[in-house]
Amino acid sequence: MYGTLKDYISSNPEIYIDQCEVCIPEDLRGRFYGYFDDIREAVIESCKSSFDFDVYSLSKNFMASENTLSGTLDLNIEMPMDLSSFLRNPKEGMMRLIYSRLFELVQGKIPEDDFERIVEGDLAADATAMFRIGYETWAALALIILLEPDKLFGVALDDDHKPLLTEIREIAFGRQFHHPAKRIPEFIFHSKKLDRYIAFKMPLAREVNSYYVPIELPTQRLLRNRNGDSSSVLDHRMIFLSVVKDLKETPVFADIHKRTVNSPDLSIEFVMEQDLSDSEIIGQIQSRVEIMKPRLGGTMVLMDSKSKSGSFKATENIDAFSVGLEQSRLQPIIEKLV
Repeated sequence: MYGTLKDYISSNPEIYIDQCEVCIPEDLRGRFYGYFDDIREAVIESCKSSFDFDVYSLSKNFMASENTLSGTLDLNIEMPMDLSSFLRNPKEGMMRLIYSRLFELVQGKIPEDDFERIVEGDLAADATAMFRIGYETWAALALIILLEPDKLFGVALDDDHKPLLTEIREIAFGRQFHHPAKRIPEFIFHSKKLDRYIAFKMPLAREVNSYYVPIELPTQRLLRNRNGDSSSVLDHRMIFLSVVKDLKETPVFADIHKRTVNSPDLSIEFVMEQDLSDSEIIGQIQSRVEIMKPRLGGTMVLMDSKSKSGSFKATENIDAFSVGLEQSRLQPIIEKLV
């Protein structure tokens, strides 16, 4: 497959590509990128059977949840381009992950003999990380749907730095109103199921480590946007849910400057089954539970569970739920709020 692209480049001397420069005349770009995309598609097809997850089923579930919530509340679900592509068009999303690597091959930055090994390693890491983030996004929508929302408000801060409700036309998990110190809900919605208002927040898990303990945020690898960007938007998140008894008393989950925490009712984290035997991962989750002290305890969702629905104690104060891609298996988590 790569030979076809190489032949096309060599037969068109107007195309100039080296390690520092790429020049493809406009009239030749269509066929160039056609061959380029054929290679990416072939690589994805050859690798997808080795994945430990089903991105196509995740996409189907996400699209169904997105349509349900958008239809109920007339909202748009906004996401970074890489995540949007991964969830709404999985093949295209995975092809985006290897865009830069294939260009490195074309430019001669990596040997042809090493390309397959390198790109398989990239996909194993990046597609897995993207699946986790995509799963968290789907689960957030699914939890909201199970709570049967009929009203939804954004949350901002007034001139006195106190929370106030605002109109909202889109949900962008983790990218709502930002303040350098105060961590407020992203939105509040009324649950017909509970006949209560629910505050929702989806913070970066690694940021929660800094909510109370005065330590410097750890540096960790971020999922790199294969078009050149890198952003903490594409990183592991958790969910806070709290019942709001009075809309005039919207919770501030944390004040970074004051080092104060207002515990949510529930904190939810997402793990693979293999993570349960990783003492470092479980220790980090336990630490965040100890920081936030959720009123109803910590909760872990098993993303890749193929076992029957059920729950068990992961640690003394963390309940784990086998969910996989079955929305109904999230119901016991909702019932904790009753």
